[in-house]
Amino acid sequence: MKIRIISKYSDQGFSDGECFWEEKQNQLETIERTTPFSGQLLKEFQADWSMFVERILSQNPKKEEFLDKLGKKSDSLEQIVFGDTIPIWRTPGFQGKIELLVDPEFSPIPWEILRTTNGFLFQDRNFKRGIRIQKNEKQISKKTNAALIICNPVKPNLENTVNEECAILYPLLEEKLPLRVLKQNHLTKIRFIEEIGTVKYLHYAGHTEKNGIPIPNNQFISMNEISSRSLGHLDLVFFNSCYSSFDSVEQSGLTTSFLKAGAKQVIGFLYPVETNLAKEIGISFWKDFLVTKKAEKSLEKIKKQLLKGEGKEIITAISLVQFSTLIPNPLPKRILSLVTGLLLVLFFLIFTREIPKETAKQEEGIDSVESVKKTQTGSRPSKRQTIPYDPLLQRIHTIVHPEFKKQALLFLQTKHALLDDSQKREILESILSSESSEEKMYYDFKTRSGY
Repeated sequence: MKIRIISKYSDQGFSDGECFWEEKQNQLETIERTTPFSGQLLKEFQADWSMFVERILSQNPKKEEFLDKLGKKSDSLEQIVFGDTIPIWRTPGFQGKIELLVDPEFSPIPWEILRTTNGFLFQDRNFKRGIRIQKNEKQISKKTNAALIICNPVKPNLENTVNEECAILYPLLEEKLPLRVLKQNHLTKIRFIEEIGTVKYLHYAGHTEKNGIPIPNNQFISMNEISSRSLGHLDLVFFNSCYSSFDSVEQSGLTTSFLKAGAKQVIGFLYPVETNLAKEIGISFWKDFLVTKKAEKSLEKIKKQLLKGEGKEIITAISLVQFSTLIPNPLPKRILSLVTGLLLVLFFLIFTREIPKETAKQEEGIDSVESVKKTQTGSRPSKRQTIPYDPLLQRIHTIVHPEFKKQALLFLQTKHALLDDSQKREILESILSSESSEEKMYYDFKTRSGY
């Protein structure tokens, strides 16, 4: 099931949000659950969580002590977002996968710490985090199998570990792939754009900040300079640095920028990461990935190992996230649909052959008698009443989302205090003509219609 965390803006000027999901009532019926929450409270929670992460990284408490402190943060977050509603995954007997889709503004919130019936979401192997972004659909003309390592420690205290990480990764990657290395003293905006435009894999080791990648002469490679590129040739990006997956209301983060530009998979950290731990994670990831070619599985192994550690390791596992724009292979569903269609055709053919010929003749005779009677009385066949074809209604009836379909029909058929029929139709046609998901269209519909 998908749990969606949606952001919007209130009249007060701060970000408010809404969480909604669908629950099964029985085998056929589902109902939508929604909980609104205060973006201001969530922003205050985020600031408090940032200080909490810094304390854990510096103090490194034992696992039991850390989990006890984490439980209090989890309860606070659940109260802010869900109020007196019990999250579906807290229901006894709940089974199934949970995918949390979050607007970028709410991405830095540690949703993984929400409690389940057996612990926390980050301990559940069926939990997955996603992000809601609009990917730039651009033509991919570049074919490459090369890899690029960017070594950019920036801060003197990071130089040793970053250089060690790059020195170990260099022979690992070079053995499997054509490899290039871009070091701090050669890192400029032009070189950065040139190099990432010709590779399939990118690993960044070093320092990043919330507003971009620091480069010499006190400059930054900004998020816009990344998101405006065409990077559909990038299969995997690993930003092994602090705040590389951090977003905010003011601006997109590095992860979101690469996803918008077309990168297929991006890995990064939501919060600060201890430099020696980052080095070990980066090396372990590429060792496994170069063998398996499965980023998600390689990351799972690393997280599983981190969760066995103390507070510092566990908070790092929570911070380490992967986002993907890869579309799941629809082949199994297509095969199932094809088999179902063939079975229906076969059933129809068998059934029609079993109709007795006598029944068919009787029906033919009745039709003949009726035809003669109508001719003798001079009556004309009555014309069937035809309903004008309405493309908009037809499009609404194809909506799968039950609540969206119901509200759209109600909006179209009910008198509105501010909108006439043509204006209502224009709003619906505009929303339904977009290529967004039904969840995004439903959100846009509620925002523009006032429903």
